[in-house]
Amino acid sequence: MFIERSAGRIRLARTVFVVVGLVPCLLLGGWAVHRGSPGHRDAIRRSWQRVVGLPVEIAAVSHPRPGVIEAREVTVRSPEGRPLLTIATVEVEAAETEDRIRLAVADLDAESAAVLGGLAREWLRGDARHPRNCLIEVAAVGWSAQAAEPVPLRIECVGHDGTRAIRVVPAGGDEIRVVRTVDAEARPPVERFELDAHIATPLPAAVVAGIAGWGDAAMAVLAAARVTGDLHATFEPGDASGTATGRIVGLDLSECCRAVKAAGAGEATVVARRLAWRGGRLADAAIECECGPGWIDAPLFDRLVIALGCRPGAEAVAGGDRRSFDVAAWSLELDGGSVVVRPRDAAGIAMTGRSVLLHPPASAVAFERLAWMVSPPAATFVPAAGPGAWLMSIVPGADGGGKTATKPAAGGDRRGF
Repeated sequence: MFIERSAGRIRLARTVFVVVGLVPCLLLGGWAVHRGSPGHRDAIRRSWQRVVGLPVEIAAVSHPRPGVIEAREVTVRSPEGRPLLTIATVEVEAAETEDRIRLAVADLDAESAAVLGGLAREWLRGDARHPRNCLIEVAAVGWSAQAAEPVPLRIECVGHDGTRAIRVVPAGGDEIRVVRTVDAEARPPVERFELDAHIATPLPAAVVAGIAGWGDAAMAVLAAARVTGDLHATFEPGDASGTATGRIVGLDLSECCRAVKAAGAGEATVVARRLAWRGGRLADAAIECECGPGWIDAPLFDRLVIALGCRPGAEAVAGGDRRSFDVAAWSLELDGGSVVVRPRDAAGIAMTGRSVLLHPPASAVAFERLAWMVSPPAATFVPAAGPGAWLMSIVPGADGGGKTATKPAAGGDRRGF
């Protein structure tokens, strides 16, 4: 009897040990193996791919802390399979009310910036698909278009009571903020966007164009350019208004000429002293441009004379197929529905080379003539396509705006959202 009772107790003890000790260890080991398996990595990849909307590749996945996923060698590809963005490490932590994402060095170009711009617009409009707040910290962001030193970057995506906002804070005091609000009581609901930007550190203009979703032609013109300035703009159905000041340095004159079906070479700088628009139309502008040394082809030179009313210098007519210049500098200022073109030189010279090539118009010219000047030679007086058609779409309204337009405050309203 004593022996049988002892044997039963031993069997019971062994069973309890297996159930309470060994089985959980086996389950934990199996769970750990699964977390490091290709299947688990592929599940995370598919989840991130749904968020990004593009093919995503992940080399390896680990879990350094509870609730944290660390992915290595993450690549986002275009639908055609081209690599758009490669990041050495991505760490995702799911907090109670937000997702915290930490990235290592990221190198951006215009194409990858366009992907990020699309993701930002999707988050702003995706209340149901992206209900959680998000904080993204990038250790260092580099720009493929420049050899500048990479800088840290912080992106805050916050939603509260029907308002959603994205705030981008690079190092150096710069800030970009986009706020989306919806008037749910209106029928149909009215969506409104407000954009504020203060950029003091030169930013690649092609990256800005990519984030904004501009076309390939704009990104080609801005490929090597850098931009600084301040911008405040609002967008709602049937209306776009705003003010801006800033500088674009390093514009490729050959790409600018190509955009207007002409030829040329050189580098240009454009400074917007004042720029304002209301209701989608230009209200006020004071813009300066300087370029050179360089050249433009004879047909474009002729457009400056015929369409804009500039006066050629005495020796400019016999210049052959090209008009080479050392400096070309002038300013454009909106005066109601007309444009006043002024030279930088006190003698009234807008373009000089070995001799005076061009003088500005003697009087203000109609805004429509500026649109005609940037259109191909065969275009009608009211162009239907290209840069000229775009200028015609923003021709100043009847009020003109002119000198009464609101000037932007330096730096704008920099309060948080």
